[in-house]
Amino acid sequence: TRAATTTRAATTTRAATTTAARRRARTATRCRANRDDAPSARTTRLLEDVATTNATATTRDARGAGARTTLDGLRALDAAWAKMRRGDATATATATAAFAKRREGASDARGETYDVAVAGGTLGVLVAAALQRRGARVVVIERGELRGREQEWNVSREELERLVRVGAITTEDADACTRIEFNPIRCGFHGGGNGNGNAGDLVTRDILNTGVSPAALVEACRKRFEEAGGAVLERASLRGVDVYDDCAVLDVDGAPVRARLVLDCMGFQSPIVRQIRGDRKPDGVCVVVGSCAEADAFDNSSADLIRTVTDIEEDYRGQYFWEAFPASTGPRDRTTYMFTYMDADESRPSIASMLDDYWDLMPLYQGLDSIEDAKLKRVLFGLFPTYRDSPLKTEFDRVIAIGDASGIQSPLSFGGLAAILRHISRITGACEEALDADCLDREALRTVNAYQPALSAAWLFQKCMSVEVGSRPKRDFINRLMRINFNVMSRLGEDVLRPFLQDVVTFKGLGKTLVSMTLTEPLFVPEILMNAGVGPILDWFKHFAALGAYDFLASPAAALADTVKDFGAVSPRRRFIIRRQCEAIIYGAGRDVIP
Repeated sequence: TRAATTTRAATTTRAATTTAARRRARTATRCRANRDDAPSARTTRLLEDVATTNATATTRDARGAGARTTLDGLRALDAAWAKMRRGDATATATATAAFAKRREGASDARGETYDVAVAGGTLGVLVAAALQRRGARVVVIERGELRGREQEWNVSREELERLVRVGAITTEDADACTRIEFNPIRCGFHGGGNGNGNAGDLVTRDILNTGVSPAALVEACRKRFEEAGGAVLERASLRGVDVYDDCAVLDVDGAPVRARLVLDCMGFQSPIVRQIRGDRKPDGVCVVVGSCAEADAFDNSSADLIRTVTDIEEDYRGQYFWEAFPASTGPRDRTTYMFTYMDADESRPSIASMLDDYWDLMPLYQGLDSIEDAKLKRVLFGLFPTYRDSPLKTEFDRVIAIGDASGIQSPLSFGGLAAILRHISRITGACEEALDADCLDREALRTVNAYQPALSAAWLFQKCMSVEVGSRPKRDFINRLMRINFNVMSRLGEDVLRPFLQDVVTFKGLGKTLVSMTLTEPLFVPEILMNAGVGPILDWFKHFAALGAYDFLASPAAALADTVKDFGAVSPRRRFIIRRQCEAIIYGAGRDVIP
């Protein structure tokens, strides 16, 4: 409305007058922070204040890549990030080299044999509940307490309904887990419009507009899981997996647990994943910091899906992007995330250093004079590494990675829940059919996480949204690229725009966007090519061509998958493999989102 727009414009103008002072303060803070990766005095004070205010059991760090909230959690995460940047992974890879082992013959371990053992329960229980309700015998193994974090997960209602369709929760559970719903959803980039922070925004609806309580969702899934006879082993350490001809035997605190199939849902830090990937650095990393806070100045009339308020940082550490969502904990509560894309070069900044930038820039973003104007309720930080050779194919019989462990998430996303929800129907169906057909060998299971060109094609976007070490692009390059790209997609319509906003690349949408960008901004195309580099462009074109072929084959593949499902003339193993190949084509073309 006019009043709201005037208020936003005034707030943005007021905030802009303090930018120079903030820049000087940030430079001084970085000079201090560059001497070591320890949290600054300000970060230490703010996190200790939050811990004192929330001195309850529920404020302990939960499991998951983005679940850490405490000062100790920040130090631990930064230590892991520093180790990753230095390339000190050899010792870790050696330690995990024998975590999963192939043994000859049958196991002599005694006890019940489960159909499925899910390692990593916070998100794994979602898949476990669906499988258990469908008749499989499932056990969930969780190193800590099986519970969700306090900070809300933002998804769409349609994504949440996928859990209902596979039987993990009921519609009533979905309603009870939903804490808040909001619209509209905005996207905007620095340097556009007429100076008003919201001028020229792209406005959409029903994307990440539902705040779901992870604690309530995990509890609901666990209840359904256990009611159906599922077993939970929490505060239990998985020490290794031995794969035999007849089953896999998991060493859980020294006790054997037998299972026909093991689902690795332990995230990117999974020892099985580290064993397979060895000492490789990730090809890309999304680093996220944020908070849930209360302030009178917060405008909760809309949410931001992606926004920038600055150009590339002066020291070229990267381009900061933002998200913001109303929180259910109060009418003036708002969750804001600041994130950036980078590689794992040793010179990259610490997460503590980024958190100091967040304290300075969040007020500029949200119209505050300083971070002291907000009452911090939770502080969040996470690290999401991604690899080009994803999804990760298993190297073992009877073991398969799902969720973040599989690398199935887009390199542009935060991973986690969205990656599970999009693929939960495919994963549960594949597990059921693998058990029924006894397709539990390495070759058969590798078809579950097959090549997907839509995922590989997304790497060029991450490349263009990051800043290479040593490069000096124009500081407004990424913002110009984003403005042009989003304006083109907006003109082309929802069938082009919505998949991209959901981190899904489609051939028709991407093709139309590229052609339209070339015709409307021909002088900008050489700058894109120069910044991206010839090698990455050629590699991307290979995946784009594959994306076109997959898109052409998607409809026939869907028909074939339905036809062969109950076709008795084809062996169960052959049916399993054909259906997995068809799913790889459908999902690899992004046609599971846009039919």
